[in-house]
Amino acid sequence: MAPTVLLLTTVLAGAVPFYDKGPWPLVMVTLGFVICEPLVFHVEARNEAVSFSPTDLPLAIGLLMLSPLHLVVARIVGSAILLVIWRRQPLFKFTLNLTAFTAETLIAAAIFRAVFDPGDAATPAMWVWLTVALTIGLVVAGVIIATAISFFEGDAAQRVRKELSHSYLFYLPGAVLGSSAAIPMLIEAWLAVVFLLPAPMVWLVLRSHGSLMHRYTDLSHVFDFSSQVGRSTQLHEIADTAVKEIADQLRAASVALVVWDTGAGSVRTEYGDADVLEALPAAADGLGPLADAGSDVVRVDTASGSDQLAIALRPQGVGQALVTTLFGDEEAIGLVVVADRQGAASRFSDDDANRLRKITEQLGVALSKGQLHVQIQHAATHDLLTNLPNRPYFEAWADQIVADDQAAAVLLIDLDRFKEVNDTLGHHAGDDLLHQVAVRMQDCLAPGDGAARFGGDEFALLVPAAGEHEASLLAERISQALEIPFELGESTVAIAASIGIALAPEHGRDAETLLRRADLAMYDAKRRHNRSSVYRPSLDGNESVRLAMLGDLRAAIVTGTIDVEFQPKTELRTGRVVGVEALARWNHPVHGTVSPEVFVPIAEQAGLVEELTEFMLARSLDAVRRWSERGLELTVAVNLSPVSLVNEALPEVVARNLEQAGVFPHLLVLEVTEQSVIRDTPRTMRILEQLSRIGVRISIDDFGTGHSSLTNLRRLPISELKVDRSFVTEMLVEHSDDVIVRSTIDLGHNLGFTVVAEGVETAEVSHRLLELGCDLAQGFGICRPLPFEKLDRWIDQVSTGRTACLARGHAPLLDS
Repeated sequence: MAPTVLLLTTVLAGAVPFYDKGPWPLVMVTLGFVICEPLVFHVEARNEAVSFSPTDLPLAIGLLMLSPLHLVVARIVGSAILLVIWRRQPLFKFTLNLTAFTAETLIAAAIFRAVFDPGDAATPAMWVWLTVALTIGLVVAGVIIATAISFFEGDAAQRVRKELSHSYLFYLPGAVLGSSAAIPMLIEAWLAVVFLLPAPMVWLVLRSHGSLMHRYTDLSHVFDFSSQVGRSTQLHEIADTAVKEIADQLRAASVALVVWDTGAGSVRTEYGDADVLEALPAAADGLGPLADAGSDVVRVDTASGSDQLAIALRPQGVGQALVTTLFGDEEAIGLVVVADRQGAASRFSDDDANRLRKITEQLGVALSKGQLHVQIQHAATHDLLTNLPNRPYFEAWADQIVADDQAAAVLLIDLDRFKEVNDTLGHHAGDDLLHQVAVRMQDCLAPGDGAARFGGDEFALLVPAAGEHEASLLAERISQALEIPFELGESTVAIAASIGIALAPEHGRDAETLLRRADLAMYDAKRRHNRSSVYRPSLDGNESVRLAMLGDLRAAIVTGTIDVEFQPKTELRTGRVVGVEALARWNHPVHGTVSPEVFVPIAEQAGLVEELTEFMLARSLDAVRRWSERGLELTVAVNLSPVSLVNEALPEVVARNLEQAGVFPHLLVLEVTEQSVIRDTPRTMRILEQLSRIGVRISIDDFGTGHSSLTNLRRLPISELKVDRSFVTEMLVEHSDDVIVRSTIDLGHNLGFTVVAEGVETAEVSHRLLELGCDLAQGFGICRPLPFEKLDRWIDQVSTGRTACLARGHAPLLDS
């Protein structure tokens, strides 16, 4: 295109007469272009950035004083000096601009010289035609540049229309000023001084006005941007608006925005140009200093830069970039990268950096608000401790999955012994345990599966497109994972889980039904001591019974209609009754006699253990008081649930009941299972020591079935060991059981404990225990558990010799 323009220049130069006043006009006009071309003003008009310079003045003077050929030479030389030396434009932009300037000069010269000849006197008509020539030349140059840009950005017609619409705003005023300054020079040369002396002041005024308009426009854009992002609380809407706004305001080729999620972990969301975003992870080491730089904008030049960010952006074709950190509440929440400026100014200016800084200040506030909204939504649908979805979220998701009878499995998981961990090690340890459980469960899941926490120690899993086989295998994996001991601070804790499984669509077609039936299966697994259980219709009846019994049990405790029976303990050597064990009995009006193995777990699950324990203490101590009033000093043993053993209020409850009954503390024996004291926790030790200081005796029940160490036995304030009935019953048949019983008796005596054998049912077993030196015996062979009145009569009969007793070699008494 440039050779064509130069050829046209030569033709026109030959056609137009040469008007020569010596070399000085040529030099003056050339220097005029060199001086005026850098004085660029950038003005916003109709949401478009327009750039212009006061080159109309040297062009107008050249039209009046030079031939077209000399004028074109002056324009080419002056502009080339500016474009190559001052602006250092690349070859393409240099050629485009030089072509546009040459065309502008030729068109203006052709129009003006077609009407006026060199040497014509200055007239008003000359001023008009000079203004017209300058305006049309400027418009042509603008159209050429707009057309060239449209080849890259598209929509040539729209760009040309916008260029033409700007002519009366900027090109016409410039032409008027240029003509007004040049025409007087034809009349008297010294008049040029009159017009040129105010030129610097005019230039300063225009520049100041331009800067003021820039600031006003920037503030207007920032206000509009703040209004746009302020109306939205959605993070993606705010970010998308910001990317578009920054690209428009800075005329950037690409914008990338990264937002770190400060509320839910290390997640980050990305918006904008994919190529730039792809380069950011590789520049991670170079991004750190940006946060330290506050909200300052950092310039990155990939051609000369050697930092990590410049190296990472260079392969993406980025030449220059502005990078800044987003701050919300004085905390870095994101990063903005603006790459490659488009338009007349090819490089980002200080004004661009300031504009970006103002936008990002507002953007940081808006994004913080958006993040807060995301966090609120997340908190409403997720468990804050484990970051797993909560029950409403899980149910909505499950309903969506099982719609249209799609297959899925729902697993409900309840942790066994979690309350014990919470009570003994504290809630902080319990929270730590729940977090670790959540991590282990998620590690067992396949992509597409989901986990949720419903609260407490209850979790749920949803496995789409799964049947009974797949669900059972997953339950087994989770059980094995959870049975690996957990490290909680300085303590090591072993737990287990009960898992109920319900399948869609056969067990239910909505989340509520599936969860209810998975809950039934989970309780079935607990009752059977299995790791997992699959729902079956027969469980519906059992659940109804369990719920009904729960309400009846609560009423029975409150009204005191639970029965208490007592089983005697006798000395093997003399047959003398020295104590009794209190046992709760519940005669349900519908279900008949319910054993403690059934209703005690129900009481534990319903939180009724403390009420049941205090009820048993009151009734048992009342029986001891009544025997004491008749001159019988008998101890009474009351069983403690593991839940009661970690209750800090237990010593106070025991002391209060002893005082109310008027019973000496040494007549009360509290039986705890070996399993409940297996962990030598500070709380358990403290409670047992407090009970011992009161004067209460501590007995280890079912000894031999747990895993207590000699260290625990030695340190705990124990006064009695009870050998479990499973060893005693078979000790005459199984040699190993006999060895265990003998070893337990020896161990107890060596530690200074009284040893009680449970499950004594025959005289042969009684005699063998006597040979081994066992102290006390208890069992159906001596006496079944009896109500107070019946046992009282039995004790009278034994003490007077009217009733046989196994301990003295007589036939067993199985009932009164």
